[in-house]
Amino acid sequence: MGPRILHYSDLENAFDRPERIGRLAGTVEGHRDDEALVVGTGDELAPGALAIEERGRQTLPFFERVAPDAETFGNHDFDYSLADTRGVVADAPVSWVSANVRVDGERFAGVDPVRVVERAGERVALVGVSGPDLPLPRPVDVSDPVSAVREAVDGLEADWLVVLAHTGDAVARGLARETAADAVLGGHVHDVTRDRIDGTLFVRPGANGRVMWEVELGDDGATAIRRDVTDGPLDEEMADAVRERMADHRLNEVVARVDDPVPRDPARCLRGECALATLATDALRWVADADVAHVDTRGLRDGPPVGPAVTVADLRGIAPFEAGVFVATVSGSEVRSLVDESLHPDGVDGRGGEVWTGQFSGIEIRRDRRADETEVCFDGEPLGADRELRLAANGYVVYTDEFETVGPADARELRGLQYEAFVEYARSRDELAVEPDGRIEYVDG
Repeated sequence: MGPRILHYSDLENAFDRPERIGRLAGTVEGHRDDEALVVGTGDELAPGALAIEERGRQTLPFFERVAPDAETFGNHDFDYSLADTRGVVADAPVSWVSANVRVDGERFAGVDPVRVVERAGERVALVGVSGPDLPLPRPVDVSDPVSAVREAVDGLEADWLVVLAHTGDAVARGLARETAADAVLGGHVHDVTRDRIDGTLFVRPGANGRVMWEVELGDDGATAIRRDVTDGPLDEEMADAVRERMADHRLNEVVARVDDPVPRDPARCLRGECALATLATDALRWVADADVAHVDTRGLRDGPPVGPAVTVADLRGIAPFEAGVFVATVSGSEVRSLVDESLHPDGVDGRGGEVWTGQFSGIEIRRDRRADETEVCFDGEPLGADRELRLAANGYVVYTDEFETVGPADARELRGLQYEAFVEYARSRDELAVEPDGRIEYVDG
């Protein structure tokens, strides 16, 4: 038998779930032997309820327990500060590899582009790359990943080439086609994937520690076996370490209750009205004393249902990014424009059918798909173009180009951070009412 690779990625809010991260550690240890490598492909430091408090250092007990052979960088690994990321890189017992991430012309944190590890008598080259189209802080520069991989392995003596790629789907598939990789192990995209592209194995384990791939490098090339972590053995010591950290930060404090648990399924919100978006937008409208609120649907994170007992960790985990809640004074015409920017009748990002990338509170939307018409109402009446309204939106909506109606010049007030707004809103109510209420209604059935 040749070398094997145990692959996880995008752990994100797994660190808010002690049992999940404990089962991932247990699954790794259950399949590890002297012939196995352990690798991650980025966004392990990514924001979550615990990560907000520990700024990426919530990963250290996991890294110490699992001792990965290599990690590469995801975009959310830089969400706190470059200094925070450098600190984790320096302190974690992990060899970080990145062939194309630089700051001020130098390799970030001095990491190597490639690591060669011997297993089962064979040399395995692990090259790390990040996607050039990922949203990253301005000082971080990402070069072409295909050229970076080719340069990193030029003249290298190895039996196997494995690319650790935190990239979008098209870039990852391009790496499989355009480099000499035997396998591309991917992150960033949260869909669980196993494919073969021009003979090269391509896998992604998805997000939040649900799945681990076991990749075998043998006579038949690279093959992969899916390991479902939710059924895996529990590493109690790992789980207890996370529980203690969460308790230290009072993240398991119950602040409200719901009659029915709220599904954390952003895919459902992309199709129209959903309870998760109702909770998020109502919270922003309440904390900002606004007439209307808007959130970007793709900023809502998936995870276990919220409730019936609702904790601080549950609420912060809905969108655990340091985005402010901004207030702008807008016209009815601008609100309707924001609705248009939030609705994609022909799909977006490879997702077919009608997609809502923004969700609202305070207005009612009546949608006729057959006629491709959208009516926007406020207080039960069609919204007039000249009506003046207070709009609450998060920093992503204000400061990125995805929603062009509202920009930095329009933001007149800052009402704290979005994830704190969720907590404050829940504390103000003994029972949260988050059931869909008809704010998006399809009149064509």
